Amino acid sequence: MASNRERLFAASDVIEAGAWRAELRNDEIAVINYAGVPVVRGIRAVVRDRDWQTLVPAVRAVQRSASAEGFCLLLEVEFEGFGCRYNATLSIVFSVDSLEVVFEGESPADFHSNRIGLVVLHRTDEAGRDVLIGETSGGHTPSRFPVDISPHQPFRNVATMQWQRDGVDFGLELSGDVFETEDQRNWTDASFKTYSRPLSLPFPMEVPAGSRIRQSVKVTASAAQIPAPEINPGADLVITSTVTSVVPALSLPIVSTPDLQTVSGLLPAVESVLVELVAGTPKAAELAKQAAEQAKALNVPLDVRLSAETPDQIRGLLQLVPTRNIVRLGVFHATRHVTEPDLWEALKFAAAEAGVASSLIAGARSHFTELNRNARTVPCDAEALTYSMTPQMHATEVPHLVESLPMQSLTARNALRISGGRPLHIGPVTLKPRFNAVSTSAGRDGTGGEASSDPLQADPFAAAWMLGSIAALSIPGVESISYFASVGPGGISSSTGLTPAGKLLKSLATQRGLNILETRGSRHGLVLYPVQAESGIDLYAANLTAEGMSESVQLPDGTTKELVLEPWTATLQHLATERRTT
Repeated sequence: MASNRERLFAASDVIEAGAWRAELRNDEIAVINYAGVPVVRGIRAVVRDRDWQTLVPAVRAVQRSASAEGFCLLLEVEFEGFGCRYNATLSIVFSVDSLEVVFEGESPADFHSNRIGLVVLHRTDEAGRDVLIGETSGGHTPSRFPVDISPHQPFRNVATMQWQRDGVDFGLELSGDVFETEDQRNWTDASFKTYSRPLSLPFPMEVPAGSRIRQSVKVTASAAQIPAPEINPGADLVITSTVTSVVPALSLPIVSTPDLQTVSGLLPAVESVLVELVAGTPKAAELAKQAAEQAKALNVPLDVRLSAETPDQIRGLLQLVPTRNIVRLGVFHATRHVTEPDLWEALKFAAAEAGVASSLIAGARSHFTELNRNARTVPCDAEALTYSMTPQMHATEVPHLVESLPMQSLTARNALRISGGRPLHIGPVTLKPRFNAVSTSAGRDGTGGEASSDPLQADPFAAAWMLGSIAALSIPGVESISYFASVGPGGISSSTGLTPAGKLLKSLATQRGLNILETRGSRHGLVLYPVQAESGIDLYAANLTAEGMSESVQLPDGTTKELVLEPWTATLQHLATERRTT
């Protein structure tokens, strides 16, 4: 695995060929523009194993050439991970009016896969845009990119796409398989994704040694007149006295560890300790005991999430925790990961029997995806809804992690639509998945362990990313968010104390319920989170770019603050100002 520095400061090779401009990021051709007009977020090859885990691509060689056809890149790529390997070449050809990517792959050994081939990542600002879908049968269907997050594939049986943007006509031609499009905003990915091997076909598929695959994606562009690029100097950064929301309560998940470290002296203001108990797992009783001890040390209640296969398992799980110290109680199916009617009724009965007076919540143990797809079966008498988040369901590159942050806000707004105004308790929010919600391997739990942690967890990046997440989720209706874990590789503390993310969490936890002020203007990669404190403004700021940043921010009293931020860091500035709110 690449080191933190290699991931945070990964090379990006800008390709300019005629009117085309793109960035080569490892094996992905990204941020594709034509004459300054955005085309697609990116095109890349993916190889996924039978559990939908993505093999890591490594570019072994790059050849560049120019010919009568245009500028060409030839990449040799090796995919490896989870006991699987795959070899491929990517040919990327820029011509006057087209960009074509050809994938040719071969398996060096037998393995089982759910997906191999090219994917096109469409931009999220295509939402609401008309598109003409050309089907493999030859017919054409007028359609539109969805505005609300679509629970199911908006486009199926796709052979071509045609759309218009800023006076340019774009086309997409796909070959080598049958393609369809899904709304990746469900997983907080900043894209709609067009991919091959429809999910209606059986998976996993057997991939024999020596078997070959060839696919191509061709993007075309035409315009009566090349549009002049827009120049946007950017508005001034201004913090106003208008209140937009309040700082949500922050809670702390706990994972099983043989050497539990109390964080009572480090995080005195967290709202609760969140514990997930899965029926039939040997560590459930010990985890419940550790959660109770942690909650007692912090003098906070428990947020208990039960996962069971059958209703008769719920009573036993509930008996593992001190029922008089529970602030929220939820239940999910252990393998389908959503609240199902029979489990919900059993939870209500068990809670009443045990004298639990806490809020009963429903939703998804996993991603917003499962909540979205099961919106009609969400219990109408649940007091609040919940779902979890991770930015690395499909990609591990840092740009994808950063681009997921606005999508977190979008999922929350869509979840509030589903909830009918009932509050949200979001989390756990983690850098890596806590478990594999789509595994096809029998008996695969996927919880905890090294595979669920990211080396970036202890890096200042995690604090900067978390601030971006809290800023995105600080909207009316989001009452609490739980982040990361108390200890362990995915935690916010270690034997030496709090990580940068832990220190930020400690500070923000004390601000619960305080007003958040409006920020006007924006800068790429800059997060501003101004909290109205008693003595002025506590201005939390993060730089989510690989470059240093210096910006001037106007405060409500008219004074100006100069912010200087190192790459991938978060800071707190205490600013004394005249307090005025509207």
